[in-house]
Amino acid sequence: MLKKLAITLVAVVFVGCYNLDNVGGKSSGGSIREIEIAGSQQTGGTTTPSPTNGETVETRPQQEEKIVSVDSTDENVNDYLTIIKSNLRTSAKKVDDNIKNQYTVAIGETLVFPVDNEKAIKLSTSPKNANPKVSLTNGRVSFRTVYQGQYVLSTYVNGSVNRKITVSALSKYDFNEKELYNLILQDSEKRDKDVENAVTLYKMLYPAGRYSKEVNYLFLKYAYEIRNNSLINEALAGVKNDFSSYSDSEKATILRAAKLANKSIFIPSEVYSTNNSDLKNALNEYNNNNSSKAPVDRATSTPVDNRTVTTEKNKAQTQTTENETSIADYAREKVRSVVGGISGTTSTASTVGSAKSKATTSTESYYEKGMKNINSNPRAAIDNFKKSLSSEKIQDKKPEIYYNIASSYAKLGNRAEVTKYIRLLKQEFPSSSWTKKSEALSNLIK
Repeated sequence: MLKKLAITLVAVVFVGCYNLDNVGGKSSGGSIREIEIAGSQQTGGTTTPSPTNGETVETRPQQEEKIVSVDSTDENVNDYLTIIKSNLRTSAKKVDDNIKNQYTVAIGETLVFPVDNEKAIKLSTSPKNANPKVSLTNGRVSFRTVYQGQYVLSTYVNGSVNRKITVSALSKYDFNEKELYNLILQDSEKRDKDVENAVTLYKMLYPAGRYSKEVNYLFLKYAYEIRNNSLINEALAGVKNDFSSYSDSEKATILRAAKLANKSIFIPSEVYSTNNSDLKNALNEYNNNNSSKAPVDRATSTPVDNRTVTTEKNKAQTQTTENETSIADYAREKVRSVVGGISGTTSTASTVGSAKSKATTSTESYYEKGMKNINSNPRAAIDNFKKSLSSEKIQDKKPEIYYNIASSYAKLGNRAEVTKYIRLLKQEFPSSSWTKKSEALSNLIK
């Protein structure tokens, strides 16, 4: 009798300990689809209704949802992106009526919270490459992002900072970064279309991830191998700032992809001194493809990045207005496969979801004019780059523009202006890759 009682007690303790794993924090799970079904069964088989016709879903915080660890499989990736896409389309909201300095929200959902008589709010810090949507209307802040990480917002009263608010944007499902990278590697080797969604989710969960450089290259290599120019254009945006750090064979692939898509990229002058035959051939192919469109004045140029060929054409830009889906806001965030359709091809800006957009042909920007003249007419390049700084929203290109102005002045032999713009670059963007490149420029003018 005592033996049976002891066995029963051990069993009760075991079950109790097992259930502790499901209380808050992270818990383990297999398939997202199964977890979602199990979650609805645990709440009596009821789920939040899926709205139609742009109806907004609102939830109010009771207790923080636990983060569920899942396997990094194509099925789970696609299922989670579908959930995020649904949240974007329905403008799913998490409303917190308390004035606090810290909030949490799931990526893809809109967080709504009140402020304390503050009249303005501004994004202070955010994860790399993230571009959240923040607004303040009638004393309530709306915040939304599809990038995981911490965001700091500053509130203002009478023009002065009043307080800092931290918003933690979290993924509902925890995909291990290494496992997700391995999935991308596996899918890209097989040229599996699922790699597009895996790359999209990686960028969302790990905006400045450990494997970002490798993921960007694998995505570009995949896009090049399937000869998809839209994907190549998107992928080039990810690899161009790390071009110098790739191997010679990877540089050759990047150049051939740029040639195929008829895109111009910045090529540091030292790349031309390579002894790698494959890279040399790729350089010749790239330059021959562009030479008829943007002649390079090699007679008057100096060794300061004079090999850059810039032949960007006028592009049709898509102007989208905010509608019931608000999906178009995220086209700029390099997650087109989420906003454009999970099961379809990764969309370009002109096919973003169901958002109603109107393509209009715009004139060249000052930045584009500067890039076209950077080799053949340094003075014109400088003039256009300066106009770009003063009149265009190009914060992400500002380090590059500073560098290009300094490089153009170097070609004209104006040491004082070269020194001035290198100093601005170091002061405002000390950790930028363009700041590191400017060191070689400094040595040339000594």
